[in-house]
Amino acid sequence: MNRPADTVVDLPPVRDAPPAIPAGITTWWGEATKMWWAIVPPLHGPRLVEAPTADALAVTVDWYLRRAAI
Repeated sequence: MNRPADTVVDLPPVRDAPPAIPAGITTWWGEATKMWWAIVPPLHGPRLVEAPTADALAVTVDWYLRRAAI
């Protein structure tokens, strides 16, 4: 199965407290997917991201926001 280059397949365990998800970022738990989701507003349009836990979602959102700031 081919995956896009920026798809996170296996996240390392979160060791430190995750960064807070900024106000204005929409997040939700997917009942059907059993995953956490967020809409991140990067520089070139919104991006839908997913993660297996709320902490992992916070880390993923932080990563995308930092990447968009470059």
